[in-house]
Amino acid sequence: METKYINVPPNNRWGVIVVYNFDTNRDAVELIAIMRSFGMSLFNAKKALDVLSDYNTGMALSLDDLRMSAIFIGKATSAEQFWDSVNHELYHVNTSIIDYYNEPYNEEGAAYLQGWLMQQAVLLLGEPCY
Repeated sequence: METKYINVPPNNRWGVIVVYNFDTNRDAVELIAIMRSFGMSLFNAKKALDVLSDYNTGMALSLDDLRMSAIFIGKATSAEQFWDSVNHELYHVNTSIIDYYNEPYNEEGAAYLQGWLMQQAVLLLGEPCY
């Protein structure tokens, strides 16, 4: 299991934990601990592991009180699918940040934030895991 952390500027206004390259059996305890720290029940965390054990899956969790999100990227069938899953889950992070700061969805700031989040993911993750 690999984890990376993205600080969203300005002033580290939001944090994003990116979890990928995991085995839902071998890494179950760690994965559930992260999910539970974002308020997910044990029952739902176990259900999430079942979903994440399939190919081309992902999940995003956000907790406004901490101004943080976590995304989980399952194994992918191709590099393209890996990056599609990353982008999809980062979109949920983007909307959480926009909602928290009461920013408009239909302005350039939201689009630039999505692009910036993807740039950071590419820089941090490098080669996709599939």
